[in-house]
Amino acid sequence: MTSGILFILGLLLILIEFYLPGGIMGVLGGVALIASVILFAQTHELWEVLLFIIAGIICVACLIRFALWRIVHAKPGYSIYLNTDQEGYQASSYDASVIGKTGVVMSDLKPGGYIIIEGKQHQAISLTGYCVKGDTVLVLSGQEESLIVRSQPNP
Repeated sequence: MTSGILFILGLLLILIEFYLPGGIMGVLGGVALIASVILFAQTHELWEVLLFIIAGIICVACLIRFALWRIVHAKPGYSIYLNTDQEGYQASSYDASVIGKTGVVMSDLKPGGYIIIEGKQHQAISLTGYCVKGDTVLVLSGQEESLIVRSQPNP
């Protein structure tokens, strides 16, 4: 009887692991399943223990299959699975309006740092290598959140 309760508890903990990832519930579920097999083996014949282990493996496989199916087919907003296409998604972007403008290096570009253009701070990467604070740079393009700049000769 105790082995059956531990077995069901183990399966439940493994199911919870799919919704609260982190590994703790899965490990506890695995420990509970192993403990249930040990308790079952103390009072039953070898062939019964082997059947119990096989049934356990089948139950865990079915549980994993069900959990994955449930995650994919849950109502939108109630699932951790994203059905929509993410093509064209970009986490951050640069200010395209400053391309072709000049700016002043705010912190040394080694080759990355910050520049100021028209009073606004921007992340920048220098194509010409190291640029000292106060140097003038020309914005050539951008990549993700950074502007790509080239050093300009100071007048």
